[in-house]
Amino acid sequence: MFKATVLIKIFLFSIVGLLIYCTNHRNTKTKTTREVLEIPDSIPDSVFNDADNFFSKEKAELGRYLFYDKRLSVNNTKSCASCHAPQFSFTDSYRRSVGVFGDFTKHNSPLLVNIVFNNYFTYTDTSLHSPERQIKNPMFGTVPVEMGWAGNEDEILGRIKQETQYVQLFSKAFAADREKFTVKNVQYAITSFVKTLISLHSPYDQYMKGDSTALSVAAKRGKVLFESKELKCSLCHGGINFNRPVFQQSPYFAAGFSGDAGKDSLRYKVPTLRNLAFTSPYFNDGSVEMLEEVINFFAAGGKAPNRHPYVSGFSLNLEQRKDLVLFLLSLSDSSFIKKTQFQDPWVTK
Repeated sequence: MFKATVLIKIFLFSIVGLLIYCTNHRNTKTKTTREVLEIPDSIPDSVFNDADNFFSKEKAELGRYLFYDKRLSVNNTKSCASCHAPQFSFTDSYRRSVGVFGDFTKHNSPLLVNIVFNNYFTYTDTSLHSPERQIKNPMFGTVPVEMGWAGNEDEILGRIKQETQYVQLFSKAFAADREKFTVKNVQYAITSFVKTLISLHSPYDQYMKGDSTALSVAAKRGKVLFESKELKCSLCHGGINFNRPVFQQSPYFAAGFSGDAGKDSLRYKVPTLRNLAFTSPYFNDGSVEMLEEVINFFAAGGKAPNRHPYVSGFSLNLEQRKDLVLFLLSLSDSSFIKKTQFQDPWVTK
């Protein structure tokens, strides 16, 4: 009888131990890329996974340090964050950004929000289909010079090699690489960080998840206008980022802008409407300060003769204009710009 009782106790202790082990194992399991980035189930893996740049938390953390480091510019005056600051949803609030030698860039600085869902990355260049390819433009572009890497690679890499923090971070992020401080690794780390900049917690998102109180009555009326046949806003600003025309595969669209001198088609990539509350001025040239002006522009049918038939103008009364603005502002995620993991680590560490 005594021996049976002991055996029962041993059995019970074994079961409890197994349950504790399983619980701990489940809680400490390595998260998938989808879980780390909080990718919605509706987004296919191919959108955010790059075969050459496998995502890791270590790369992203290194990328965050590099993103905010002015030593990555040829004259130590600019970092990625100089044109993509978190308080402006990773834009810079200027009409056009300024390069390391004081030259204006051609276009308004685009916000870095949900870029893992995008297949195109610049206002006019249709050939860049990943962040890993796009990052070469600001680093090596010469018209204008933005960061000034062209011909200065060894100098800039040598500079960051001297930082003790980077020795540790590069070793963790690229443990298998014999030479860790390379241009490619800098690019892969920064783009890994930028891929974590996901913003999906706006009042609109909460409303679409079932919270009927997340939008005001006026914003709900604005949503109806946005999706109406008369305005056609949602036909050009479709998809999770509100930047994908539903009637064509390419996001490049002639919306009636006067555009770049010498550019024939005047087709520009449809911008995301997310976080508009933080990203003024608007349009590819930063020529418009207020959302009311944006509405006026499209109500008038654009300004250039070369425009898509959908940009044909419309009429709204004052109340309707206010409703539409309120809906557009409901696409802004205030929690996104405050997240600690997106801030400057040189300041917050």
